[in-house]
Formats: sequence, structure tokens, C-alpha cells
Amino acid sequence: MTGLLLSTWNDFVEIFVGEFAWLTITLMVLGIILCIVEAVIPGFGFFGISGILCEVGAVLVHAFLCNGIEHPLQILILIVIIVLVVLLIFLLFVRSARFGLLGKTPIVENDTAIPKDYGQKDQDKLKAYIGKEAITLTECRPLGKIRLDDEILEVSSKGGLISKGEVVKIVDVEDNVVYISKLTY
Repeated sequence: MTGLLLSTWNDFVEIFVGEFAWLTITLMVLGIILCIVEAVIPGFGFFGISGILCEVGAVLVHAFLCNGIEHPLQILILIVIIVLVVLLIFLLFVRSARFGLLGKTPIVENDTAIPKDYGQKDQDKLKAYIGKEAITLTECRPLGKIRLDDEILEVSSKGGLISKGEVVKIVDVEDNVVYISKLTY
């Protein structure tokens, strides 16, 4: 049995120095590279599907052009090698995704296009209005508009419905939302 396995393995290795060996090896390497690209840059699966097709092509080239069909054990060994390599790539991808290593590659970005201090200047400007009085331009139920000096602001009332033309006081600013309450004299 060991002699048969060794003989088959020697025949299998000899195939890789044969006439179409370059095509089998090229398809295998290209398929592995495409699968790695799919693992690093998750997308629509184009690279992964292309990689798997290259691997299937390598098996077919080996089977039909390299006389591998006469030795089915050679094809089985080739398929096992391909499955093990693809499985290893998949496991590396899962491990990278679990421990956050995938997001640290320069290809995949975790940051958004919005700057980190987006809206902070507006927030600081709006906080300066706290304590000032204004007049409502629309009913606030709870959203409405007020006129403060010569500026019109969208606001939210903290005390329920406020009619148009009422005098209100700005009481708080949270996340660029100005909160008002009705002034009672």
C-alpha cells in the first residue's frame, strides 16, 4: 500500500514538470491569490468566485491535459490541497475579523468621511444662546422656529405646546438641538 501511495505521489509530482504543468500551477496560484484578496477586501465576492473557478480549472487541466484522469488519486490529492489552502485562508479571515485585525489593514478603513469634530463649532455657538430670550415664529409642538436677534433657529420645546408669538427662553443645547421653555412672568 505504501509503495502504491509513493508511486502515485511520484507520478503526481512528475505531472508538475510535464507539458501543461505551468497552466495547472498558474491556475492554482492565481486562485489562491484571488481567494486571499477576497478575504482581505470583503466585497461582492468577485475575487472569491474567480479564485474558486481558477482552482476548479486547475483540477480540470490536471485531470484532462496532464493525464491525471488515469490516476484518480492524483486528482483527489490536488483537490485536498486546494481545499486545505482555501480553508486556511478562510480561518485566517475569520480570526482577523474576530480580533479586529482586518479593520487595521490600510485597504479596509474604519473611519467615515465625516470629520471627528463635525458640528462641534455649531454646538459651541448654540451653547452661547443658553439663557437668552426669543420669540416663537411658529407653534412649537414640540418642534418649531424662533427668532433670536436676527437669526432664525429650529428648536424643540421642553414644556409641551408653545403658541406662535410667545416669549421663550433657551434652556439647553444637546447634539445641536436647541431646547426652549415658555417664559412665565
